[in-house]
Amino acid sequence: MIAHIKHVRFPAWTVPIGLFLLALVSFGLLIPQLGFYWDDWSKILVSRIWGLEGYWSYYAEDRPLSAWTHILLTPVLGNTPLAWHVFVLLLRWLSACGMWWCLRQLWPRAQREAAFAAFLFLVYPVFKQQAAAVTFHQQWMQYVLFFVSMGAMMRAYRCAHRFYLWTVVALAALLLQLSITEYFVGVELIRPLVIWVMLAANAPSLRRRLLTTFKIYLPYLLVLVVYVVWRLFFIQLSGEDPYRANTLYAFFESPLATLVDLLKVVVVDSFYVLVASWADALNIGLSNLIPRFVFLAWGIGLVCALLVFVYLFRLDDASAVDNGENTVGWVYEAMLVGLLAALFGCIPAWITGRRVVEDFHANRYALPAMFGGSLLTVALLGWFCRRKLQKAIVLAALIGLAVILHLRVADEYRQIWKNQLDFYWQLYWRAPYIEPQTAIFSDDELFPNQGRFSTSAAINLLYPQPERRPQLLAYWHFGLRPKLTYAAKNPFDIPLYTQFRSLVFEGTTSSALLVHFDPQRTDCLWLLDPRRDIDDPDISSLTRELLQLSKLERIRGQPVSTQYPPPDLFGNRSIQSWCYYYQKAELARQFGAWEQIAELADHVRSQGYRPDDGRYKPPHEWLPFIEGYARVGRWEDAEELTLASAYVEVLKYAPRFCTHWNRLLQDTPSSAARQEATQRVFSELQCVP
Repeated sequence: MIAHIKHVRFPAWTVPIGLFLLALVSFGLLIPQLGFYWDDWSKILVSRIWGLEGYWSYYAEDRPLSAWTHILLTPVLGNTPLAWHVFVLLLRWLSACGMWWCLRQLWPRAQREAAFAAFLFLVYPVFKQQAAAVTFHQQWMQYVLFFVSMGAMMRAYRCAHRFYLWTVVALAALLLQLSITEYFVGVELIRPLVIWVMLAANAPSLRRRLLTTFKIYLPYLLVLVVYVVWRLFFIQLSGEDPYRANTLYAFFESPLATLVDLLKVVVVDSFYVLVASWADALNIGLSNLIPRFVFLAWGIGLVCALLVFVYLFRLDDASAVDNGENTVGWVYEAMLVGLLAALFGCIPAWITGRRVVEDFHANRYALPAMFGGSLLTVALLGWFCRRKLQKAIVLAALIGLAVILHLRVADEYRQIWKNQLDFYWQLYWRAPYIEPQTAIFSDDELFPNQGRFSTSAAINLLYPQPERRPQLLAYWHFGLRPKLTYAAKNPFDIPLYTQFRSLVFEGTTSSALLVHFDPQRTDCLWLLDPRRDIDDPDISSLTRELLQLSKLERIRGQPVSTQYPPPDLFGNRSIQSWCYYYQKAELARQFGAWEQIAELADHVRSQGYRPDDGRYKPPHEWLPFIEGYARVGRWEDAEELTLASAYVEVLKYAPRFCTHWNRLLQDTPSSAARQEATQRVFSELQCVP
């Protein structure tokens, strides 16, 4: 095979094409099935409610200049998930191309190594939140601008006749990059080292090299110093700075203790960025309970690794440093630049008291360190593997593992998006409109690692906002813990106030709904009813204790606008599903439309739905159909559904169905059919009248 490969050659100009194909495989295959996540929802909500100018107040809390990216891009990309995902994929690809461009200029005799580092950078496994496209478009824009600035600075030095033009480009890119977030302030500190390395071949003396380095670096240093001073001391924020330099200020109070704590954080985070982040890639999904997609990811990763190996092994590079020439000089320089870039990249997180390994979303602080981590890895590879074949094999294996990881992560986000759409559409079907200033409570966070503010923003996009008091949002999602506990003096009449940036909600627990949504254990969203669900064995004891929070009267039976839910955000949902019929039956039960429920029950049974079908989990969702049959006098059908539902797990569910039937006996007129059905149900389930 190697003999056949030796006849293939790829010119250097194909590197951007190779990077694009790798990006497409790693991050683009599932894009049509991805949506909005985490901060995405709140950022979309801002433009929907207040227009583009709303972004200025949204970012006023911590990054008052950052709004310009949304103001520029939202009119172009709109509010469809696909457009944002494609755009961020292109930004990630451009950042890898930018890194390749910079490294080729920095080490002209290590062209192949520049390509190696760019390929590894593209899929480096430390950052796993690519799917939050609206949120992280800013950081990928910064990466592109960072490499544009670095590359333009080097072009200014190498093209003396266009020195000022390239310098203006470099400074403009630096200013734009710093105006977005503070993420890349730390990695900017490697710029003088980059200049020093760039001058290695032309500086005749150490003194001259130092002087030239300082002269080139001076304008960039001035921009950086002005920015840091402004950010630390003169920035005007609307509230307390959430990214205050706590670690820096702590040095003045207790320098030794702060230094010790900081060193611990630096060691742990650096080890994660450079080494431990690969552990996730090595865990290739053997424990996954749904192996079909995992096997597909393995296949794609293995094929990708093979193709990357062929490509990198036969990448043409007349200036290669590994064809019998000494590689030690390049390796030492690349190791130094890579190590410092990896360390400096995390400085903004460390200086504000944050850690890369702090929580699910904290790996975003390692984004700037990806550049250094990938460069250092390739440099170490050059140190241990002197032959081109060895390097290509190891690098292709790492890239293949990273591709499998990113595909698995994308699949997890795909499931979260499916669950989100299921929840929001079911909420709309069950509650076509909800009175404003309604708090929506649930026992736990509805979607893993997405945040309740994210769910709140999406719910506010699901319904039109009232015109009165436009500065307040109409809805907010809260958790029962820790907001409400058994120790609360009167949990049913507590004022509620919450704020996330410029998003504000005011309400009370006396105007609330209580929901239950757990796709792992239930099929559908449940809007809980204090009267009917008090004995439900599938809800938690805390939820049962606080059931009186749920005021179903806040739900209207008809929507107030045909423009909602917005199709660009939530799509056009097919209504031919079990949960659609269940939600419509629950809505009809709330308003006493019993004939409608009986018709829905006939329809779902004709479609093959039945309580003892293993695809449908708890029998809770058959209760409205049972009641609908009973209310229209079809007691035999009510009896049949009851027994089939209870026998799903009779010891667990029989008491609930007994209570349900006792309630039906109170609410329906006596008849012979009712008496016969009741006797059979009570006998089978051993109910007490």
